[in-house]
Amino acid sequence: MTTGEKIAALRREHKLSQEALGEKLGLSRQAVSKWEADQAVPTMDNLMELSRLFGVPVDTLLRPDAPFPAAPAEDGAGKESEDAPAAPETPSAPRQPRRNKAVLIGGAALLCVSLALNAVCLYQIAQLKGEVQALRLQAGNVNTVYYPGTGADTGDFADSSEHMMLDPENTEQLIVTFSAVPRVASDGETAKFLLRGGEQSWECEAEADAGGGYRGSLTIPMVDEYSVYLVLTDQNGGTRNLLLASEYDIENRFSIDVHAYWSSGGPTFSFGRNTFTGTLSTYVYFHDALEDNSFTGRIILYQNGKEIAEQPLEYRISDGEYSSDIYDTEVRLGTFDGRMSDFSIKVEITDAYGRVFTVSPD
Repeated sequence: MTTGEKIAALRREHKLSQEALGEKLGLSRQAVSKWEADQAVPTMDNLMELSRLFGVPVDTLLRPDAPFPAAPAEDGAGKESEDAPAAPETPSAPRQPRRNKAVLIGGAALLCVSLALNAVCLYQIAQLKGEVQALRLQAGNVNTVYYPGTGADTGDFADSSEHMMLDPENTEQLIVTFSAVPRVASDGETAKFLLRGGEQSWECEAEADAGGGYRGSLTIPMVDEYSVYLVLTDQNGGTRNLLLASEYDIENRFSIDVHAYWSSGGPTFSFGRNTFTGTLSTYVYFHDALEDNSFTGRIILYQNGKEIAEQPLEYRISDGEYSSDIYDTEVRLGTFDGRMSDFSIKVEITDAYGRVFTVSPD
């Protein structure tokens, strides 16, 4: 079984949804989904947390040939053999302390065994990493190999950074900048940055800096995930592809959530006339990748699809700045003739990048 198949099987065995498992790990449902589809590999920190959560060694999760614990069989479970002699009846109360002590001792022993196995796994991963890297260089293999990071692993870089932002000139594009100082360098090595997103890839020359590192920048179309590599080629043509960073769920991280509802009042109809008054509450939430959280908002009244009235949102202000909060607006759009079904109200939010988000109040 692959690592993803094992995670999926253990999650189902523990009756957890992908979302519930993600919450226990502090990750999104999409990240768990990518693991189970073998589209991504958990970090060593996440593997150790999965090991603790599911009660299996890290080695079992990583190695395809590692024996995978099967679910306990139901046939005969909880049944006593018909040929076995009946156990003598003894009072249950005196046994309780001894049983609790045995459970504690057994749990401590299992924990020690699990920690020892995890340490062995970390050592084996470090060894495998060096062996595969050496074989890859000898064969001139330019394919990218991804190794899960470990807490004890110093990594391929002495220093590195990666940053993404929306292109202010075109919000359908991302500007990605990166820098990296490899721990191991060779004379005459050439470098470039390679970014892969789905079936697409982009690259740029890596500009050397005075500190022995490299920096670069790429403008790419909006994608939902990507990985950045520093590609180093020595004088003999040997290539090292070093994973710099991976990003997931990008589109959602650059989006805004908007929700509106009538906290009091709302549209009313009486004798052919429609009045639009009350308190309309609007919730605006900016996801983590957006650097500029400023926006403008308005409430719009439509009749048969045509805009007939509007008013700005009234914001709550905290410490002199707009905050991601519920913004209450006293609606005073007026009274209009017609059928109620002819009218509709929308809240429109325009962010600092010119993107427009609309929602109809509940």
